[in-house]
Formats: sequence, C-alpha cells, structure tokens
Amino acid sequence: MEIIRLESYNVPLDRPANYYLIKNSDYTIFIDSGASKDSLAKYINQVNYILITHGHWDHVYGITGIKNKKICMNPDTYKQLIQGNFKYSAMRIAEIFGYDEKSVKINDQIKLIVDQTINYYDDVMNALGSNEYIPIDECEPIKQNIIKYIKCPGHSDDHLCYFISNHFFAGDNILPGGGLTLLDFLKYQESMIKVLSLNDWDYIHPGHGPDITRNEAQQWLTDIIAGKEKKMLQLSSLVNKDWVRINELLPKLYPDLYGPILYIAARSIIGYLNSLENMKIIEIDKNNKPWRVRKII
Repeated sequence: MEIIRLESYNVPLDRPANYYLIKNSDYTIFIDSGASKDSLAKYINQVNYILITHGHWDHVYGITGIKNKKICMNPDTYKQLIQGNFKYSAMRIAEIFGYDEKSVKINDQIKLIVDQTINYYDDVMNALGSNEYIPIDECEPIKQNIIKYIKCPGHSDDHLCYFISNHFFAGDNILPGGGLTLLDFLKYQESMIKVLSLNDWDYIHPGHGPDITRNEAQQWLTDIIAGKEKKMLQLSSLVNKDWVRINELLPKLYPDLYGPILYIAARSIIGYLNSLENMKIIEIDKNNKPWRVRKII
C-alpha cells in the first residue's frame, strides 16, 4: 500500500488542508478532497473512490473541480451539505455574536470570512450534482473491509474517522502543530477514548499538519484536552447569575485576536458554551442576538 499526503490551501485557512491518495492492489482512493478546485486534478483519472471525513469546506471543496466520480460520505454529511446546514452555520456564527453589515471593523473582518465560506458551500452543493454520491456503508472499499470507519463526533457532528491497515485518518480530530475547534467537548472526549481503545493502528494522518505516530498523538490529545478544559473553566468563571452577552465574553477569553483567528475563536466559544449547557452548568438564551448566558443557580 502507498499513502501520499497532499496539501492544498485556500483563504481564509490559517494553514494548508491535507488530503490523502491511497493506492493498493484493489483501488486507488482519496480520503478528503482538499481545499482548492484543482486539488484532485493531477491524480483524478486514476481514482476509483473519494471518501470524505466531514463536511467542512476545506475537506470537500476539491470535488468542485471534478465530474462523474464516486464520492462516499456519511449520509449526515451529505444531508447537511445539500440542505445548506454547513453554509448557514457560518452565517449563524456572525448572527450569534450580533454581527451585521453595520457593525464595527472587527465584525466586518468576520463578515468577509462568512461571505467567502458561503460561496464555497454553494460550489460544493452544485458539484455534488455532477458526481455520484454513495452512502458510506454502500461504498465498495468499506463493504469489502479494505477500509474501516467509526463515527467520531466532536469537531463536527457528522465526522468519520477511517482506518486502513495500521493507519488512522483522523480528519480534524487530531491536528499536530495546532489547535482545533469543537462543536461539543464531551462528544469529542468520548470519540477520542474510543479511538485510543483500538489497538490496531500506529500512524496518524491528520486533516492539517504533519503525519505522526500513536505515541505523539496521545501526547497531543493530553495537551489539547487539558487546554480545552482550562478554557472551559475560564469561561465558566466569567459567567454568573446575571445574563451576559457572549460578544462581551469573547475578548475576555481571547484578547488581542482579529481576522480569521477571531472567527475560529468565535466558533470555539460557541462549542464551549454548548458543552457547559449540556453539563447543566449554564443556560443560554439563544433567542437573543447576541446570545446571552448565565449560571444555573
């Protein structure tokens, strides 16, 4: 088996997105499709299947440059792409923080990112109609047990992780050399415990950053989970029995951020708040824009 790690970049990424070409005696497969329209161009005539880890644009945008190819993904990923859930989640981030076109400079930076992201998802939605969608359980490499997968929500609720021999394709669940945003901290912990309970993989191929070993991944996970817990504790300490708007919490939790990094921080704080709400530590007034939060007494 041959595994080739490829990189692609597109704004507003802070670093390139990885996608992987896997060649064996049975099939030539891509895992994820890259972040640019021409990501797959060089190899596409050789490829039998493209398997998607999750629906974030920097992992699916490469399909906008191809036609008549077999694309396997979680039915939840396909449904959310077709229905525009990922597209509208970008807009909701701005709305949750009360940002609009008349807002001040810091919010205009976020709006530029939102607009670009929406355009990407429109392109992906159109590209799905020019290719063959296959639900993951009906994908031949999965049916033949050449590739295995597990559901691993946390970073996104549709996320799949793939295993080929002793190689683990983690998508955006393990990102060496950087941090990650979480939709749900508790689900992420559960997913990573399940992954680490599987003893038949040794090498990790992440959605961003370099390939690493199992031991390196365990250390990264230890550090990242500790850091996330610290941020959740900090956020919880900023909330009391009185309602507070989350756009007031953002600069306290992430001072001196701007542009794409501020947008990533906004996504992170939403994930932390949802996790704290699930833990029944806070309540969120989601009807208010921006959202308001307070401690549960």
